[in-house]
Amino acid sequence: MDASAVRPSARQLAWQRQELTAFVHFGPNTFTDLEWGTGLDDPAAFAPTALDCAQWVSTLVGAGFKSVILTAKHHDGFCLWPSKYVDHTVAAAYRRDVVGELSAACQAGGLGFGIYLSPADLHQEKRDGGYYGNGSPAVASRIGDVEYVVDDYNRFYLNQLHELLTSYGPIAEVWLDGANPTSTAQTYAFEDWFDLIRRLAPDATIAVGGPDVRWVGNEDGFARETEWSVVPFANGSMVAAQSAVDVAGPEQLAQADELRWYPAEVDVSIRPGWFYHASEDAAVKPLTELLDIYRKSVGRNAVLLLNVPPDRCGLFADADVEVLTAFGAAVREYYDTNLVLPATINVLDLRENIAGGQQIESFAVDALVDGSWHEILSGTTVGHRRLLPLNEPLSVDDVRLRILSSRGEAEVSLAVHFDPYVPLPGVEPGTEPSEGPV
Repeated sequence: MDASAVRPSARQLAWQRQELTAFVHFGPNTFTDLEWGTGLDDPAAFAPTALDCAQWVSTLVGAGFKSVILTAKHHDGFCLWPSKYVDHTVAAAYRRDVVGELSAACQAGGLGFGIYLSPADLHQEKRDGGYYGNGSPAVASRIGDVEYVVDDYNRFYLNQLHELLTSYGPIAEVWLDGANPTSTAQTYAFEDWFDLIRRLAPDATIAVGGPDVRWVGNEDGFARETEWSVVPFANGSMVAAQSAVDVAGPEQLAQADELRWYPAEVDVSIRPGWFYHASEDAAVKPLTELLDIYRKSVGRNAVLLLNVPPDRCGLFADADVEVLTAFGAAVREYYDTNLVLPATINVLDLRENIAGGQQIESFAVDALVDGSWHEILSGTTVGHRRLLPLNEPLSVDDVRLRILSSRGEAEVSLAVHFDPYVPLPGVEPGTEPSEGPV
């Protein structure tokens, strides 16, 4: 197997180039102050008083996000659209279609739209006559124009996928959460789900539980310093666990019977919880931490999926909007342009043209200072983008990149930036916003 020959699909390439995607957790939990609902929550609990999806979209576009994923159905089974396959939806009391309103706002605002449809479903597990884990046989079932042989719950799930993918497109991403608070065994017909998504939304990436995008392995906001998009598989599964320290090193490659392009997505919330809680209004991540997360996600060959939960009015809270606005302005000012040398710099920005695969295994960067070249930093993988803070600002006349090891020919660029919020080195990821020495 030749790792240098593995390439991303067109949908994976477009997904990676977004860099910034937003998550929106919204539902009965917003009003019951829970993170995971019971499945039997009163639908009337969901009662936003001033829902404005256009406010969400304008905030996210201003902050530089390229798409948003809505929890159309979380683990509690409550649907934010009026599904005809269950009564536990917005139609029961609220009578507004949140999925439809956000889809329309995204189209008007130029933001990609994605859906989260939880495989686990507490409502279908706990309600009388529920489908989840009911032991029903698999029978031929027509979903739209396609026939699948599935049990009751998988037929229900496929029907809801069909509703969402045919009524609210275009769909940029379908997100399948692996978390499961149920206590009943239910087998998921993943291959049938994937087949239906490919038929109805061929440009959509299928993420986390799907074949296009993997979970990075933590919810703290950082990817690995060595983050490969070419990942080894054996017997149809990743050789290493998604949370392993190394998922695609030489040891894992040696065990593979297949290599796939399988890039990482970094999911993290702007608040301690995933749903809105008024008690967390003072705990919104500050700009310094968001920029640190940006460097350790987008800047480590991953896509950042940042959760921003609407409040009980149905709006992004003022504290969230304020920091998102500042974050977007900072990224544009510090990272969207290349400084003209000579200049004082403190961040190196490497980019590999991943349309030609991910090739670079190790590199070094030199700086021209006072007429002499000095190595100022070295690293391993690059991928779509690698942001590397220096231990301290450095005034340089020029910089150059040396590729020390590569799997194949690589088209790579080097830019330099100055970010005044780059913190001091020495603190490990996930504790304080900082960047350890390379």
